[in-house]
Amino acid sequence: MRLLLLSMLGVLTPFSIGVWDACRACTSFCFEQDGEVIFGRNLDWHLDDGMLVVNQRGVVKVSYVERNPARWVSRYGSVTFNQYGRELPMGGMNEAGLIVENMWLNGTSYPEADDRAALGELQWIQYQLDTAATLEQVIASDERVRIARENTSPLHFLVCDSTGACASIEFLDGEMVVHSGRAADGMVLTNNTWNRSRAFRERVDRDSTGAAFQEGGWSLKRFVLAGRALRNRDALDAEDAVAQAFEILEDVSWEGQGGTQWRIVYEPDARRIHFRTLSHPAIKHLDLRNLDYVCGTPVRVLDLAQPEGGDASDAWEDYFREANLELIRTAYRKTEFLGEISDEAIRWMARYPETMPCARGGSLEEAAR
Repeated sequence: MRLLLLSMLGVLTPFSIGVWDACRACTSFCFEQDGEVIFGRNLDWHLDDGMLVVNQRGVVKVSYVERNPARWVSRYGSVTFNQYGRELPMGGMNEAGLIVENMWLNGTSYPEADDRAALGELQWIQYQLDTAATLEQVIASDERVRIARENTSPLHFLVCDSTGACASIEFLDGEMVVHSGRAADGMVLTNNTWNRSRAFRERVDRDSTGAAFQEGGWSLKRFVLAGRALRNRDALDAEDAVAQAFEILEDVSWEGQGGTQWRIVYEPDARRIHFRTLSHPAIKHLDLRNLDYVCGTPVRVLDLAQPEGGDASDAWEDYFREANLELIRTAYRKTEFLGEISDEAIRWMARYPETMPCARGGSLEEAAR
């Protein structure tokens, strides 16, 4: 059963061209206003089902890959947006204010197998939120762990910490490629490499006719549009930074098949998350400082299908396997190329988080061995 899990746990893997057309428009960005970092993210996909998960600190984890799986103990609690099951987040923020979000990137090439321990691409996100407080620590982790090539989807990542240090992280020709910046200068990432996107923006900036902009695909255009909006936020209708972020996300949303399913805005300094879904567009918010991240207490989850806006703190519920099972079943049923996965395999996935005990005694490093 573990081998079967490996064949499908790159949950966004073998995309058909049609499915790719529906998901190609994801956008992430970060900026700074009045000394505070703001991070925005659109998920453009074909379903908005999902749950928020409170991931605890002090949990012993082993990745699901078969060869040389990574082993670690979570140092930081986090809140993640999960669509294909617990422990496989699309993105999130930890209690140190580190944010990691993913976007599709054709041309991604993860490293060949070597002495480093291996992770799946979505579990790489959880690993970073579990173990890192800063962008520098995320980058340094490349010496210890790698994303496995097998059964993984081509992704790149926008990472930002509470100090305003941000970077795009890509895997090209088997190597991690990092383009660092500051939220104060504004950073955007869509579905082309950072270098190609920047080159397109520079060409557009040099062209006074507008023809260069029209020659770009929608991903490149969104990179330019979001960047312009970050530089000209005074022209936005919204006054406060969070509302401005939502306005920019709306301006670069995907109107094609599926559409923009989630809009998320993070405030790492305040440890707050704001979100809305396509089915339930009222904006909700959560304060991460009020959550219990102690391993051994009940894990808390929140169904994203919350119709009411405002503070969603009262919507947290205790996690139970059936909730995870139902989410995975729903996501797989609505994802065409995953529809033939057996119910037995889906049940294995739903049980997978239960293989992760609390660390008992000794250091975190000793517990992970």
